[in-house]
Amino acid sequence: MAALRYFFSLLMIPVSFVAAGISIAAYMAGQTNPNESTWITFIGLAMPVVLIINLVILVYWIISKRWWAIVPVAAIFLNIGYLTSIFQVTVSSPETPNGKLPIRLASYNAGKFKSWEKFETQHYISEFLKNDHVDIACFLEYREDTKINAETLSRLLNLPYHAVTYLPGSTTLGIGIFSKYPILQSGKIPLNSATNDAMWTDIQVGEQTIRVISCHLQTTNFSGKRKLLDDPVFQNTDIQQKEKVVLDITQELFKNFKLRATQADIVRQVIDTTGVPTIVCGDFNDTPSSYTYHHIKGELKDSFKTSGNGYAYTFRGLHRLLRIDFIFYSDELKCIDYYSPEKEWSDHNPVTSEFYLK
Repeated sequence: MAALRYFFSLLMIPVSFVAAGISIAAYMAGQTNPNESTWITFIGLAMPVVLIINLVILVYWIISKRWWAIVPVAAIFLNIGYLTSIFQVTVSSPETPNGKLPIRLASYNAGKFKSWEKFETQHYISEFLKNDHVDIACFLEYREDTKINAETLSRLLNLPYHAVTYLPGSTTLGIGIFSKYPILQSGKIPLNSATNDAMWTDIQVGEQTIRVISCHLQTTNFSGKRKLLDDPVFQNTDIQQKEKVVLDITQELFKNFKLRATQADIVRQVIDTTGVPTIVCGDFNDTPSSYTYHHIKGELKDSFKTSGNGYAYTFRGLHRLLRIDFIFYSDELKCIDYYSPEKEWSDHNPVTSEFYLK
């Protein structure tokens, strides 16, 4: 038995280094454009699993009282930025200081205003945002119909100003931004996509102008892929057919990684040419370990990391493991609140942050 324990201990040394090496690759995913290496991007997507493996190894070495524990400690510490992007303990002021105008902004992938149960959600969502005293509402997967158009939704939200951009070839689907404060101008950010889009608006808050950039980046369609893998028809196919399906799914994931990276570059160019206080929000369809997140964020601050509390996820599917909706902001703004409750109206949670101009 002693010999077996000794052999296992020896085996854990290279295992520790391999796990640490994978954690380094996961860390590099945030700095590596998927067009240069899709495999590193794929490893970054598995960051939670990578960190759990390193944590198990750390526990083993602690129990064994061996100094090899420093290897998983270093691997975990290297990715502390990712950990703080999904779990936070912060103390934030719930009040905007006297003399400052509140900027309470909500970003919400509304799923075309249809819930998983297929009921219309415009009234539920607008009532929630109105009661939450939201000043600016940014909708992804925005949809109009004959009963509720932009004007009607403005009245429901009690936000009199709005700007909407539509997907190519559509007059009802796109992105909508609704505001309590006057919208001075707005524009579309072309992502060269038939299903995803982005826009900007310049909004006058008191005597100052701020820019709000809202974006919905290339969809990964995790839920659809999982349904395919769980399909009994797929389960009963032969091994060659299963390999082909898995290969097709992997190739599509790689393609979408690259498309989001290109879209992130486009959004980043708009941020870099903006000379006023800026808020960037939306559904990035990518996690905090990704190139998309890091490239768009740049020198901006993540409102969850500055004002959030507890564990953060924004996508309700996949066992609530993914935080893919974000609100970033520039140094001219002070964030005092972050709030992302789970609601049944979409497969995403609404994400709300409150700011004031310094």
